[in-house]
Amino acid sequence: MRLLMVTAAAVALGACCHTAKPAPEAPAAPAAAEETAVEPGEWQPPVMPTAEEAAKAAADAQAAAEAGVVYAGYDKKGGEVALKVGQTLRIELQSVPTAGYVWILGEAPAFMSPAGEGGRPTDPAHQNLPGFTGGNHYLSFDYTATGPGTGKFKLHEGRPWESDEPPTDTYELTVTVTE
Repeated sequence: MRLLMVTAAAVALGACCHTAKPAPEAPAAPAAAEETAVEPGEWQPPVMPTAEEAAKAAADAQAAAEAGVVYAGYDKKGGEVALKVGQTLRIELQSVPTAGYVWILGEAPAFMSPAGEGGRPTDPAHQNLPGFTGGNHYLSFDYTATGPGTGKFKLHEGRPWESDEPPTDTYELTVTVTE
Protein backbone atom coordinates (compact mmCIF):
# COMPACT_ATOMS: atom_id res chain seq x y z
CA MET A 1 0.00 0.00 0.00
CA ARG A 2 2.76 2.36 0.91
CA LEU A 3 4.50 1.65 -2.39
CA LEU A 4 1.31 2.36 -4.29
CA MET A 5 0.87 5.72 -2.58
CA VAL A 6 4.46 6.76 -3.23
CA THR A 7 4.16 5.77 -6.88
CA ALA A 8 0.86 7.63 -7.28
CA ALA A 9 2.30 10.74 -5.65
CA ALA A 10 5.34 10.62 -7.91
CA VAL A 11 3.18 10.26 -11.03
CA ALA A 12 0.87 13.07 -9.94
CA LEU A 13 3.73 15.38 -9.09
CA GLY A 14 5.47 14.63 -12.34
CA ALA A 15 2.29 15.26 -14.32
CA CYS A 16 1.58 18.67 -12.80
CA CYS A 17 5.11 20.05 -12.63
CA HIS A 18 6.72 18.61 -15.69
CA THR A 19 6.71 20.62 -18.89
CA ALA A 20 8.02 19.28 -22.11
CA LYS A 21 11.37 20.71 -23.06
CA PRO A 22 12.87 20.41 -26.47
CA ALA A 23 15.80 18.06 -26.70
CA PRO A 24 19.05 19.95 -26.33
CA GLU A 25 20.82 20.62 -29.57
CA ALA A 26 24.24 19.22 -30.06
CA PRO A 27 26.86 21.89 -29.43
CA ALA A 28 28.18 23.50 -32.55
CA ALA A 29 31.62 22.42 -33.60
CA PRO A 30 34.21 25.13 -33.05
CA ALA A 31 35.14 27.07 -36.13
CA ALA A 32 38.28 25.81 -37.73
CA ALA A 33 41.21 28.15 -37.29
CA GLU A 34 42.55 29.46 -40.54
CA GLU A 35 46.10 29.33 -39.26
CA THR A 36 47.85 28.99 -35.95
CA ALA A 37 50.60 31.20 -34.63
CA VAL A 38 52.84 28.25 -33.89
CA GLU A 39 52.47 24.77 -35.24
CA PRO A 40 52.44 22.08 -32.57
CA GLY A 41 55.95 20.92 -31.87
CA GLU A 42 57.53 24.04 -33.42
CA TRP A 43 57.78 26.19 -30.28
CA GLN A 44 61.33 26.89 -29.24
CA PRO A 45 62.29 28.34 -25.87
CA PRO A 46 63.92 31.78 -26.02
CA VAL A 47 67.68 31.84 -26.37
CA MET A 48 69.25 32.97 -23.13
CA PRO A 49 71.69 35.87 -23.46
CA THR A 50 75.35 35.36 -22.66
CA ALA A 51 76.90 37.16 -19.70
CA GLU A 52 78.49 39.65 -22.13
CA GLU A 53 75.14 40.32 -23.84
CA ALA A 54 73.45 40.79 -20.47
CA ALA A 55 76.16 43.20 -19.30
CA LYS A 56 75.94 45.21 -22.54
CA ALA A 57 72.12 45.39 -22.32
CA ALA A 58 72.34 46.62 -18.71
CA ALA A 59 75.00 49.22 -19.62
CA ASP A 60 72.97 50.44 -22.61
CA ALA A 61 69.82 50.72 -20.47
CA GLN A 62 71.72 52.64 -17.80
CA ALA A 63 73.16 55.04 -20.40
CA ALA A 64 69.66 55.63 -21.79
CA ALA A 65 68.31 56.31 -18.27
CA GLU A 66 71.02 58.91 -17.66
CA ALA A 67 70.79 60.61 -21.08
CA GLY A 68 69.61 64.22 -21.06
CA VAL A 69 68.98 64.47 -17.31
CA VAL A 70 70.84 65.05 -14.09
CA TYR A 71 70.82 61.50 -12.76
CA ALA A 72 70.64 60.50 -9.10
CA GLY A 73 70.66 56.82 -8.19
CA TYR A 74 70.90 55.04 -4.87
CA ASP A 75 74.57 56.01 -4.66
CA LYS A 76 73.42 59.63 -4.11
CA LYS A 77 71.38 58.71 -1.01
CA GLY A 78 71.94 61.43 1.58
CA GLY A 79 73.94 63.46 -0.96
CA GLU A 80 73.52 66.60 -2.99
CA VAL A 81 73.07 67.51 -6.65
CA ALA A 82 73.22 70.85 -8.44
CA LEU A 83 71.06 71.88 -11.38
CA LYS A 84 70.33 74.92 -13.48
CA VAL A 85 66.80 76.23 -13.99
CA GLY A 86 65.20 74.22 -16.81
CA GLN A 87 67.22 71.05 -16.24
CA THR A 88 65.51 67.79 -15.33
CA LEU A 89 66.47 65.65 -12.37
CA ARG A 90 65.85 61.92 -12.53
CA ILE A 91 65.83 60.03 -9.23
CA GLU A 92 65.96 56.31 -10.06
CA LEU A 93 65.85 53.64 -7.37
CA GLN A 94 65.67 49.86 -7.41
CA SER A 95 62.57 48.18 -6.04
CA VAL A 96 60.42 45.06 -6.37
CA PRO A 97 57.10 46.41 -7.68
CA THR A 98 55.87 42.94 -8.63
CA ALA A 99 55.83 42.16 -4.88
CA GLY A 100 54.20 45.50 -4.08
CA TYR A 101 57.34 47.33 -2.92
CA VAL A 102 57.55 50.76 -4.52
CA TRP A 103 59.22 54.08 -3.79
CA ILE A 104 56.77 56.70 -2.61
CA LEU A 105 57.54 60.40 -2.82
CA GLY A 106 57.00 62.02 0.56
CA GLU A 107 58.42 65.48 -0.09
CA ALA A 108 59.68 67.52 -3.04
CA PRO A 109 60.94 71.10 -3.21
CA ALA A 110 58.35 73.62 -4.43
CA PHE A 111 60.71 74.85 -7.19
CA MET A 112 60.84 71.36 -8.75
CA SER A 113 57.92 70.47 -11.04
CA PRO A 114 56.92 66.83 -11.71
CA ALA A 115 57.88 65.81 -15.25
CA GLY A 116 57.03 62.10 -15.24
CA GLU A 117 57.57 58.70 -13.67
CA GLY A 118 58.89 55.54 -15.24
CA GLY A 119 60.28 52.12 -14.72
CA ARG A 120 62.64 49.66 -16.34
CA PRO A 121 63.98 46.19 -15.60
CA THR A 122 67.24 45.84 -13.71
CA ASP A 123 68.31 42.97 -15.99
CA PRO A 124 66.83 43.84 -19.39
CA ALA A 125 68.52 41.01 -21.31
CA HIS A 126 66.67 38.43 -19.22
CA GLN A 127 63.60 40.34 -18.00
CA ASN A 128 62.58 41.31 -21.55
CA LEU A 129 62.46 37.67 -22.69
CA PRO A 130 58.99 36.30 -23.53
CA GLY A 131 57.29 34.85 -20.48
CA PHE A 132 59.59 36.44 -17.88
CA THR A 133 57.71 37.79 -14.88
CA GLY A 134 58.72 39.44 -11.65
CA GLY A 135 62.12 40.60 -10.56
CA ASN A 136 63.59 43.87 -9.44
CA HIS A 137 62.97 47.04 -11.42
CA TYR A 138 64.16 50.61 -11.36
CA LEU A 139 61.48 53.19 -10.59
CA SER A 140 62.20 56.75 -11.66
CA PHE A 141 60.85 60.17 -10.75
CA ASP A 142 61.60 63.08 -13.10
CA TYR A 143 61.40 66.70 -11.90
CA THR A 144 62.21 69.87 -13.82
CA ALA A 145 63.78 72.82 -12.02
CA THR A 146 61.41 75.79 -12.41
CA GLY A 147 63.29 78.28 -10.26
CA PRO A 148 66.33 78.70 -8.02
CA GLY A 149 66.46 77.28 -4.51
CA THR A 150 67.69 74.58 -2.21
CA GLY A 151 65.48 71.80 -0.89
CA LYS A 152 65.15 68.09 -0.23
CA PHE A 153 63.51 65.15 -1.90
CA LYS A 154 62.34 62.54 0.60
CA LEU A 155 61.17 59.13 -0.52
CA HIS A 156 60.39 55.90 1.29
CA GLU A 157 60.01 52.35 0.04
CA GLY A 158 57.18 50.07 1.07
CA ARG A 159 53.83 48.68 0.12
CA PRO A 160 51.33 51.55 -0.15
CA TRP A 161 48.53 49.55 1.47
CA GLU A 162 50.69 48.72 4.52
CA SER A 163 50.60 52.23 5.96
CA ASP A 164 51.06 50.96 9.52
CA GLU A 165 54.36 49.23 8.63
CA PRO A 166 57.69 51.08 8.80
CA PRO A 167 59.33 51.74 5.41
CA THR A 168 61.75 49.11 4.13
CA ASP A 169 64.13 51.92 3.09
CA THR A 170 64.33 55.71 2.88
CA TYR A 171 66.06 58.09 0.49
CA GLU A 172 66.89 61.79 0.82
CA LEU A 173 68.56 64.03 -1.73
CA THR A 174 69.37 67.71 -1.36
CA VAL A 175 68.89 69.70 -4.57
CA THR A 176 70.34 73.12 -5.30
CA VAL A 177 69.08 74.97 -8.37
CA THR A 178 70.76 78.08 -9.73
CA GLU A 179 69.92 80.42 -12.63
